Amino acid sequence: MINAFDSNTREQLSWINEPMAWSYTDQGSLTVEAQPDTDFFQDPAGINVRASAPFLGMPLPGDFEMTAQLTVDMKHQYDSGCLMLMADERNWCKLCFEFDGSVPTIVSVVTRDGLSDDCNSVEVTVSHPFLRIRKVEHCISFFYSPDGEEWKLIRYFGMPVKGELRGGVVAQSPTGTGCTCHFLSLQVTRPDLAARF
Repeated sequence: MINAFDSNTREQLSWINEPMAWSYTDQGSLTVEAQPDTDFFQDPAGINVRASAPFLGMPLPGDFEMTAQLTVDMKHQYDSGCLMLMADERNWCKLCFEFDGSVPTIVSVVTRDGLSDDCNSVEVTVSHPFLRIRKVEHCISFFYSPDGEEWKLIRYFGMPVKGELRGGVVAQSPTGTGCTCHFLSLQVTRPDLAARF
């Protein structure tokens, strides 16, 4: 198991779009201040196209599970904290704890060949949910848990990958004035992944 925010493994992490303000806490968590107009989204209509959100990631070879617990100071629609996998700038996916304008929601986005497919899923009734991405060969599964024990499958899809993926966390505020994301943990495990989901 890799504890990505542990002082011994932080050197594996690097930024795409490093934010103006971010820090590790004494407890080994990460706080990120997302600036306004930050997002990863490739609108099929070509209207909202952004690759500006802070993304702290590391190389993830082979098959794995990446799990995070987080909370987001949600103020504006689409403020969110996410887990993200990226093959390249045109092929990536993210699982988000996001404010839909009314309630916190689990949202998933899958981007293939430069076009994003966005899907809102379940309402989240806890303040510190868990998100998980599992990769087995070319199959990826998204999961959500309110407590880290009971997991709900959110999405299952294929994404052909050539070479290593980059995986990590994203903070974003596409339409707001910015938001603060607190990533309480980020772990990568390589358990027996024979089951797809």
